[in-house]
Amino acid sequence: MNRLFTTAALLCALSLGFTSCSKDDDKVEQVEPEYQAKVMVKDGETVDLTKVSKTINTQGTIKRTGNTYSLRNFKQFTIGEDGKATTTAAQTYYFDFKENDGLNVSDFIVSFNAKSSNVDLITNNVKGYTLSFIDKAFEDVKSTDQFTSASNNLLGLQSSYAPNVIGWANYTGQPNHQVLAVANRTIIISKEGKPFFKIRMNNVYENETMNREIAPNNYFFYSIDYQEFK
Repeated sequence: MNRLFTTAALLCALSLGFTSCSKDDDKVEQVEPEYQAKVMVKDGETVDLTKVSKTINTQGTIKRTGNTYSLRNFKQFTIGEDGKATTTAAQTYYFDFKENDGLNVSDFIVSFNAKSSNVDLITNNVKGYTLSFIDKAFEDVKSTDQFTSASNNLLGLQSSYAPNVIGWANYTGQPNHQVLAVANRTIIISKEGKPFFKIRMNNVYENETMNREIAPNNYFFYSIDYQEFK
């Protein structure tokens, strides 16, 4: 009788053990596979868009540090009648932060003007992309923060000459005529009303360095940090 009881207890314990293990296995967190962007950038890696971009007229590099991507010297060129990129800089650049790559005008999501008098950042609200901002350090911005909507989904150049304009950059005016990013102004791109990416606009000069103090003219080479809200 005791032997039968002992055997039954052992079988019960083994059964409970297997059940417990099974439940523990079910609790193992499933890691979501990384989104396969058009341009993949590994953590710690820097890629050259001239070599890997899916568009023929895009230049710049992207470095990834954790979940933050650093786009440097971003520039696009016009396309000639032969369908090839020219050496003439385009007046408007297009970029897709989700795909880590430049775009063509037909795929417009976000654009950056590259004219001497205009550095407008614009989103395509027809496709559901809207623009807002917050005066808070990029690293500290969360999707739950309260953002200020950008008028007409546009942020451009503000200055003493245009006191009613709210932008991402300041124009210093005379005598230096410089374009400088507004400190700690983080830009938010939302998709269908949900915060999608946060962006830090850093610079418009090649290698983030002005070629001279007065009226620097080595632009437009956009420097941008961006991170997707998860």
